[in-house]
This record gives sequence, structure tokens and C-alpha cells, in this order.
Amino acid sequence: MYKTRHAWFFLSPTLILLFTFSLLPAVVAFFLSFTTYNIFQPTQWVGVDNYIAAFKDPNFWNAMKNTFYYWILVTPALIIFPIFVAILVNQALIGIKIYRLVFYFPVLVSVVVTAFLWQWMFQSDGIFNYILSLFGLEPVKWLTSKNMVMPSLAIVTIWQGLGYYMLFYLAGLQSVSQDLYEAAELDGAGFFRKHFSITLPLLRPIIFFVAVMSTMSAFKEFTLMLTMTEGGPLKASTTVVYMVFEKAFVNLEMGYASAISFILFAVILILSIINRSLIEKED
Repeated sequence: MYKTRHAWFFLSPTLILLFTFSLLPAVVAFFLSFTTYNIFQPTQWVGVDNYIAAFKDPNFWNAMKNTFYYWILVTPALIIFPIFVAILVNQALIGIKIYRLVFYFPVLVSVVVTAFLWQWMFQSDGIFNYILSLFGLEPVKWLTSKNMVMPSLAIVTIWQGLGYYMLFYLAGLQSVSQDLYEAAELDGAGFFRKHFSITLPLLRPIIFFVAVMSTMSAFKEFTLMLTMTEGGPLKASTTVVYMVFEKAFVNLEMGYASAISFILFAVILILSIINRSLIEKED
């Protein structure tokens, strides 16, 4: 009983903050999703009209398509590439900690700073088009082309998230017994065979964890779209979260924005349940 009271005492500040800034706003937003709340006019109850309007809105489906497209571009890369990086920086080499820091450094940079940096490099006279010109290639409209804007944003996300997910894989690799690799070498297994037969199966729980985390991050990404493209060109980079921001704080359609946000919540929840079921099946 004594330990229980002290446990609740230490947990109470976090629980209060969680209730105040997460749970309570979520409950209020869910209520507002059934209203026409827009700050300046009286709130009116409209039931599920906001949800029906969202499903009939072509802009919503365009934003959902862009969100899924961004997710497909980002998540597989953030699942696969960090594994190879983690394997490379898990070697017993002189100065390996410096290499780990170099790969992790983008995570420490603010997303806004990252966005402005890459926006400069993606300009028509930026460094990427300069490199292309050295090979006699035409400049690419990285952020002003409907076909290139999402891949360009995905490149930025992968660059910044590579080191973050590398840490999870690195922690998993360091828990793998070296005896397994030595036994595989005695059996004649090469570098790739060892990692396909030993590393990947043992990292499977971490791979699924990274898949869930990167999926949630991809569906919630907003800062890059706001600072680099403002949802353009021609709404080609308008994701669901950016649409929520636009409807809520530009058009002041708080009720409609809340409805869209809960539809997105349902999509993320379904994807998380699918991932969880896959993990349990593997277990």
C-alpha cells in the first residue's frame, strides 16, 4: 500500500498533463466534430453531417491519396535503409562512434531548419540542379512539379529519420550473440547470408515496431508541407493533417476539421491493429 501511494504520487504530474493536454482536448474535438463550431458564431449540433461532407469532398480524397502516397514513399525506406546503416555502424572499427553520430545528427536538427535547408537545395538554381547540369541534364522542378513534390518531401523525411530508426536496430543488433555469427562463418556463410539468416529474423519485432512508428509519423507529417510547399503545387502535397490545419485555422471550420482529424485517427488505428495482428501472428 505504501509503495502504491508513492507510485501514484510520482505518476500524478504526468497523468495531469496527459489529461489536460491530450485526453481532454481529444474529447472536446470529438464533440466539436458533430457541430458547426467556428469561434465567431454560435455552435450548432449537426450530427454526422461533417463526416458525410468529408466523404463527399473531393479535396479530402485528394488529401487522403497524397497521405497514402507519402506513406508508401517513406515507410518502406525507413524500415529497410536503417537496417543496413545499423549493420555498418555496428562494426568494431576505430572511430565508429563518430560515424554513429554523423548518421544521427539530422535527428537533432529542427524540422523547420531542415525544411528551409532542403528548400534551398531544391530550388531551380540549387545544388541538386547544379549537380545535374554538370552531367548535361535538365533541371528538375523538385517542389514545383506535381509529380516530383511528394518524392522530394519523402527524401527529406528519409534523410532526417534514418538515424532515428537506426538506433532501434543498433540496440537490437548489440543484443544478438556473436556466437551465432561465428557459428555461421564456420558453416561457410558469407556477409549477406549471415545477416539474412540471423540478423533479420532476430530483428523482426523491431522491424514491426519501426513499421508502426514510421507509419504513424508519416500520416501525421505536417511541418514539411507547411514550410516547404504550403500544400502545393495545386494541392499535390496537401495531406490530411495539412487539410485539417487549413480548415481549422485558415477557414475557421473547426467542426469540419475535427471530423477530418477523427477520420484520420480511425485510419491510423486500423493500420496499427493490422500491424499488431501481424506481430502476434509472427510470435
